[in-house]
Amino acid sequence: MKSLKLCIVFLLTSITAVSAQYYDKKFKNEETLRKELTFTRASSDNILVVDNIYGSIDVKGYNGSTIKVKVTKTIYADTQKDLQKGKEEIGIKSAKKDDAVYVYLDSPYSHFNPETGEFDYREYSHNYRRNYKHRKKRMYKYKLDFEIMVPKGASIDVKAVNKGNITVEDVHGKLLIVRNINGAIDMKNVSGQTDVNALNKDINITYAKNPTKESWYKSLNGDINIKFKEGLDATISYKTMNGGFYTNFDVERTTPTLKKTQEKRRKGTKYKVNSNRHFKIGNGNVHLHFDQLNGDAIVKK
Repeated sequence: MKSLKLCIVFLLTSITAVSAQYYDKKFKNEETLRKELTFTRASSDNILVVDNIYGSIDVKGYNGSTIKVKVTKTIYADTQKDLQKGKEEIGIKSAKKDDAVYVYLDSPYSHFNPETGEFDYREYSHNYRRNYKHRKKRMYKYKLDFEIMVPKGASIDVKAVNKGNITVEDVHGKLLIVRNINGAIDMKNVSGQTDVNALNKDINITYAKNPTKESWYKSLNGDINIKFKEGLDATISYKTMNGGFYTNFDVERTTPTLKKTQEKRRKGTKYKVNSNRHFKIGNGNVHLHFDQLNGDAIVKK
């Protein structure tokens, strides 16, 4: 037991040290970037798409018609030369296409396709492995912390990777897509079809109105905590390896679905039973998918 405690202390110390190294630079510069954007037209299909790599994203819905973006850009470096390079290379850009507005990291390591709306990030300026001898290593650290006011009826599609959480509040669009790799997701007073994925942290959602369309909740190593309104009518599929499903709703177990599959080489037809656990709350009108590996799902009213 003593050995185990020492291992845990060592691990926590190591994680803290690695995290501190990110900011432990001799020089630091912080500035504020602002943008005010509008959708091409007012529509129920309006969607705001945000792509960030290092830093947090905070989105809040309001009664206005414009998108107000405030970004705190912080650069860390060991030399003034590298600090200046970071100040020049890191920024934000925006674009429009149809009913979508895009806001994204602008850097030598990122690429945005205005035709498809796809955002791609590579740490080195040379994209192919065969050029590894010529790649340029980034000699500064950076963070972009987004604070965004969006018309509350707009849909959102926001993504982050490192060094920050994502929060969403008072947003009631058709679609809520939120992805975070190493940070948490916290959503309050929201409504709409939902697709959330926090790979290594918790997901917390409080609905103002229960989803009326199929929705997805996924986390590899975090807990998923969802607070629905009374009168939830949902069929729940829950898949996990080491976690559990907990609820204070009245639950009725349903028959697992059968998937009809045709095998090759004329071996005939087999019926494959879906391995997800199935529950029904109320009339089971909306399908809610929970997919986890190590965390618990807590569904409450």
